[in-house]
Amino acid sequence: MRLLERMRKEWFLIGIVLAIAGAKLEPSIGVNGGPLKPEITVSYIAVATIFFNSGLSLNTEFLT
Repeated sequence: MRLLERMRKEWFLIGIVLAIAGAKLEPSIGVNGGPLKPEITVSYIAVATIFFNSGLSLNTEFLT
């Protein structure tokens, strides 16, 4: 039970380690022209999502 509590607390770190391990085991998924299409998703979708989330966190009084 203690291990499960620790995993819940460190979920982000565990996710990063799993993502790195997955990329090491199957690198062909993330190459240009691969199924994830990083030339599109990273260039446009990821950047737009980051800016959108940053905009949502702005204080509405600051915007006016």
